[in-house]
Amino acid sequence: MANLTDLKNKLKEQLSKIPEFSEKNYNLAGYIVAALITLAGAFLIYEVLTTDALTFKANWNMFKSPLGSLCWIIGFICAIVFWGKMGHWSRTPITEYRDSSGRVLGREENFDVTEQGFAKILMPILGHFVIEPIVYGAIIYYPIQCIIAILGAIFPYIVTVIVLAIIAGAWLFTKKVQFRYRSALLIVLGVLFTAGFAMGGLAIKNSGPGSTISLLVDTPSGGDGAAPADDQAVSEPVGEGEEAPEVAAEGEGEGEVDDQFEGVGEEGLLGSLPDGTSTFEGDMAGFPIEFAITKPDNSGSLTGMYKNVKYGTTMKLDGESLPAMGGDITFYGNDNGTQWTFNLTGTVDNITGTAQGGGKEMKVTLKKK
Repeated sequence: MANLTDLKNKLKEQLSKIPEFSEKNYNLAGYIVAALITLAGAFLIYEVLTTDALTFKANWNMFKSPLGSLCWIIGFICAIVFWGKMGHWSRTPITEYRDSSGRVLGREENFDVTEQGFAKILMPILGHFVIEPIVYGAIIYYPIQCIIAILGAIFPYIVTVIVLAIIAGAWLFTKKVQFRYRSALLIVLGVLFTAGFAMGGLAIKNSGPGSTISLLVDTPSGGDGAAPADDQAVSEPVGEGEEAPEVAAEGEGEGEVDDQFEGVGEEGLLGSLPDGTSTFEGDMAGFPIEFAITKPDNSGSLTGMYKNVKYGTTMKLDGESLPAMGGDITFYGNDNGTQWTFNLTGTVDNITGTAQGGGKEMKVTLKKK
């Protein structure tokens, strides 16, 4: 007890050495701290409201969601606990006898082995162990997705309101507090909120579009990926003033085209694409994606837009198709410092290929949307 008392006394002695501002200096420090918090908070609010990095969407496909698998397991437990609440699923197979007018003349049980096995064995198994778990799981899963959809839409505004409340508190309440060590608390809270808001804003600013590819790679297979996004992926066509293809070497006949570009756009995937922007939907390593391809002409120069359906983020791509590639197209893009390459082949109705980046290679399949 003596040691504990000594420790308490030493702690009080150390705390008593913490300096306190005078009333005038405390008010001045309060204004400075409030101003710093306001600046950092304004920066964070701007980044929150001008980026989609904080928005998220619901996954309405229960069968392609990790949460859906968990809900199915919970539903399976509920089906066992509430056994028979949805019926016992067993039925007696009946054979009906009808006349030529369709009137029922009589009924009797069908003793066929197949009919008996389906009605009295297979149906109860499917009902109790498959259908009921899915129903119970859906009852749990879809209300959660409704909440996620609502929160995902208003989450940036929730963050904004919280930041505004903290800024208002910094201006209104710092001058009114009257207790020991208020000066130290003022400085600590000022540093925490200012640094927190500034670092949060920088993190959102540096996140950039296309970050979902990292999530796509690291997320276990089965994620919804991505939910269909509202924004349509559109790439800008080649504008005026862009560098034209190289012309023939000096001395060749006027109007003669460089052999490098001879035959471009006449076959394969490039040849099957119409001019303009074509939008595709498909699968990338088990995740739903959207892919837009813009073909301005038959020169072999294209642009594209990759979109992760679940998270709604995009990555701009530049593409090319040389004669030696037989109409196949290669797209290049950058996702938060990671270089990605999409090698696509096939026709406009059925595109296959691979996506390579970050030391990974994933299969890609696309169909016209």
